[in-house]
Amino acid sequence: MANLKIIHYTSKKYNDKTSPVLLRLTIDRKVRNFSLPDNFKCLPGQWDKKNSCFNKRYPNYFTANKRLSQAMGKAMDIVMELNKQNNDQGFTRDEFSLKFKSNTGKLLLMEYFDLIIERLQNSGKIGNSDAYKDVKSQIKKFFNDKDIEMAKVTIKDLNLFVEQCLAQGQKDTTIHYRLRTLRAIFNKARTEEGLENYPFERFNWGQFNLATEKRAISKSDLLKIYNHKLEPGQTGFDTKNYFMFSYFCYGLNFGDIAKLEPENIIVDGETKVLKYYRAKTRKLFNVPLNDYALEILKHYQNSNFGSQYIFPILNPEAHKTPQQIRTRIQTALKVVNREIRAIAQSLGIEKHLTSYVARHSFATILKKENIGTAIISEMMGHKSESVTQTYLDSFDNSTKSEAAKKLI
Repeated sequence: MANLKIIHYTSKKYNDKTSPVLLRLTIDRKVRNFSLPDNFKCLPGQWDKKNSCFNKRYPNYFTANKRLSQAMGKAMDIVMELNKQNNDQGFTRDEFSLKFKSNTGKLLLMEYFDLIIERLQNSGKIGNSDAYKDVKSQIKKFFNDKDIEMAKVTIKDLNLFVEQCLAQGQKDTTIHYRLRTLRAIFNKARTEEGLENYPFERFNWGQFNLATEKRAISKSDLLKIYNHKLEPGQTGFDTKNYFMFSYFCYGLNFGDIAKLEPENIIVDGETKVLKYYRAKTRKLFNVPLNDYALEILKHYQNSNFGSQYIFPILNPEAHKTPQQIRTRIQTALKVVNREIRAIAQSLGIEKHLTSYVARHSFATILKKENIGTAIISEMMGHKSESVTQTYLDSFDNSTKSEAAKKLI
């Protein structure tokens, strides 16, 4: 049950012996006080405690009390809105805080970050919530560990943040990602809280060089890994299979591999198809399975022993919550990356390999086989060809030289 009251907060005293007038919200005997739009303060003798208003000793007390009534009215409207929104199941002090502060022009950035992070965690999007935590940490440091009203963030703040990140040696891709996350926060506040300020309106996104280090390996190196003989139980056996399965399945993400279940394999006519939703984008993928992918699946289906999952990465008895699943996948991925690098080194492959190299290699090898970028983009599930292009290796000098010979 929520209770609202306007109070004279005498526990806090200013130098002129006045104390602030605040709005108090009580939920389940826990209280939180909120500053009012006019930042009222008064002396003890100017406050009517019984009626929660200014008495006649306060200058312009009639107008001031009218403003208090307006603030109380807005607060009560928010309580009614939240009760309706939550089907009369109650609401948290944080939910009220965001609504009230957005109405009074005091929506705080770090506090809003916390709410979005909590919502992501509650919906099981642990990876996204961790990413938002990282960005919040960076932004908070920039503002000297202080919260700031979202209405007061300017394009100058954004530019200074970029300059600070560059001075710290951060990459353009990292800075660009963090600012896109911050922009998402502002867009959500504009949509859900009525925030009018939008510092990104004239921000120069073109200043960032988003070209990434190419992580693909050649087709000949990939074949070395495929032909590398390892027996079940031998170190690297599963890692090699995960790497090659990712490659054969259009660059399937390791986290998605870990969560695959037998029901994800369906029969469409005469073709077996991997059907799954990518965790990162929630986009549905239908991947026809070639003989090489089916060979890998066959081994794990024969040794599955009734597990919920196809691959022996997650244990449904031990990894139940979204956080437990994410932690296990991260731990397993570290092992996979360490083992795939050891395999590469033993085969004389100089590239620094990770599980993600399979995804880059899938795109680049198809490109060099003259498959159009549009088709590769569709297979990888990208929204545009420009995203796919960041995965593709630049053509080497010999290729460009051969092309130049055709100019005359």
